[in-house]
Amino acid sequence: MKALMCRAFGPIDSLRVEDVPSPLPGPGKVLIDVKAAAINFPDALIVQGLYQSKPELPFSPGSELAGVVASVGEGVANVRAGDRVIALVGSGGFAEECLADAHQVLPLPHGMDFDLGAAFVLTYGTSLHALQRIAKLQAGETVLVLGAAGGVPSSAVQLCAAAGCRVIAVAGGAEKVDFCRKLGAEIAIDHTREDFVAAVKRVVGEHGIDVIVDFVQGEAGQRARPLLTVEGRHLLCGHAGGLIPIHPAEFYVQNWTLVGVCMGSGYGPKLMEIEQKAHDDLMELVRTGKYRATTSRVISFAEIPSALEDLANRHTFGRVVAKP
Repeated sequence: MKALMCRAFGPIDSLRVEDVPSPLPGPGKVLIDVKAAAINFPDALIVQGLYQSKPELPFSPGSELAGVVASVGEGVANVRAGDRVIALVGSGGFAEECLADAHQVLPLPHGMDFDLGAAFVLTYGTSLHALQRIAKLQAGETVLVLGAAGGVPSSAVQLCAAAGCRVIAVAGGAEKVDFCRKLGAEIAIDHTREDFVAAVKRVVGEHGIDVIVDFVQGEAGQRARPLLTVEGRHLLCGHAGGLIPIHPAEFYVQNWTLVGVCMGSGYGPKLMEIEQKAHDDLMELVRTGKYRATTSRVISFAEIPSALEDLANRHTFGRVVAKP
């Protein structure tokens, strides 16, 4: 089979599409014929050895995919050959075939194609987890999304709008700003053309921001925080703009809440339950037509290194999906 391989941690452009043996599903494993795989920011970090976890070399990156079950190993009962599925696999997704643990495999929503399915669970699940479980978002609240045109942030824009919130999106460039408006942002601010803090103040006046969804941190997150209203919540969902020390004294007077967001291994055995809840809630949103997942670009596996470079340098927006 063809797979994009990483044989040493280092530059993204060292990745190559190679012929490698097809994997076989052992007990508890599912073999999936990959039809589409999503590009995610952690993929760019993992291949450079910059992520908090490092797969055993050599490996194929790619953590999120959609496809058809080819075969299952002993003890697998939740799916069978021929099922259309989505899966979160950690690594291995940028290949024609991929092994997944049975609990990582979920049914592809009815009526959803493989491209959308591949870009669905990680981004929308993470955003829903952040907004619903962590922020306890309420209809009518005003939400500021930083880095709003990115993969996960753009899903947050959609979900906030679907929840009946007023969404203010901050992104860089006219094309990204227009993209955010199409996703449901009432206000979209191009931070390359104007000071986003002053622009937000003009919009919200005395009320302030109820929730900041921050995928940037750095100076942008630091400057955004004073926009919060009393009892406002600042969600730290990423740090594409770097990290700046935060002093606890900032939060006393206004009763602000600063909270980290990661739907990951820190939950331990409870993670499966949390992921399933997010998936079920997403299915309900899809079923009731409250929102629809989107992709912005579809590429070949050979184009993945270039796409990862673009993603690392913030030259992409929305969800980029690769097809074998």
